[in-house]
Amino acid sequence: MASGMHKFPRRERLTRRSEYLKVYEAGKKQVDQAFICYVHAQLGHGRQFGMAVSRKVGGAVVRNRVKRYLREIYRRHRGQLSSDLCTVVIARPASARLTFHECETALWRLLQRGGAIGE
Repeated sequence: MASGMHKFPRRERLTRRSEYLKVYEAGKKQVDQAFICYVHAQLGHGRQFGMAVSRKVGGAVVRNRVKRYLREIYRRHRGQLSSDLCTVVIARPASARLTFHECETALWRLLQRGGAIGE
């Protein structure tokens, strides 16, 4: 079981459609071949993270692997993200072919471009 900084607590998850829509509308969008990343600063909400992996990415096994990768990347690097930030990552079909480290590099690059790294 993960402890301390390496958890992904429920309060840090985006769970409602309305939360996703708010980030899509107001957030800063960054795009690369494997992911689309929306970053939106919301004072007083704390860090929040959501992801969308559609069937265009692949079958259930592939989609679940991509989601595991994204959750793990968030767990590892959440301390380096700005504190009042909502982030939504949308996986594109190219993400299915990436290894964990390639996903990590691609997502980190998008987060840097979006101004999510800080604190």
